[in-house]
Amino acid sequence: MPILVNTGSVMTGNDDGYGLVYRVIDDLNASAVPKPGLRGAMFNAIDRLRAVSAPVDHVAIAERISATIHVLEWSLQRRDDARHGAATQALGALREAWLSLPVPRN
Repeated sequence: MPILVNTGSVMTGNDDGYGLVYRVIDDLNASAVPKPGLRGAMFNAIDRLRAVSAPVDHVAIAERISATIHVLEWSLQRRDDARHGAATQALGALREAWLSLPVPRN
């Protein structure tokens, strides 16, 4: 039985890695401040993408989203508006890159 972890609106359980990334993106669109557990959900998504042998470029974008969430959190803690703006802009570009990927059919 899968373990369900509530990370705000991101639920991990039977979701595949793709579904988790989409949910993280939705959460990031809904709030300027990343919710607690969002990076953990991304780690889970990346692990699941690797487990299903997702294309390497899909995993790479998911990893960059995770790293950029970290930068976003760091910039908020440091009150670094310039870094926050850059991270927000980078997340927007990564979101577009992710949404343009074709999802493999199993």
